[in-house]
Amino acid sequence: MEREQRKTAEVNRQRTVHIVVRGEFGPRLASTLPECEITSAAGETHMRLRVRDDAELFGVLERLRDLGAELVSLSTST
Repeated sequence: MEREQRKTAEVNRQRTVHIVVRGEFGPRLASTLPECEITSAAGETHMRLRVRDDAELFGVLERLRDLGAELVSLSTST
């Protein structure tokens, strides 16, 4: 029971992040971010993912930087 409560509390602390970058990611680039739901259209790539904290978010942003992706927008919601 306690384990389920901890898991529920962890999920409740997570935030949904929506990231938009310039350019369309193909399957190869999309595979480098398995934790993201990725859609590409009209010259942009939209990513949606759940993060536990800022460190996890910044890790994803660093990978995008390393891929040379140009950030268009970033928004979060709980």
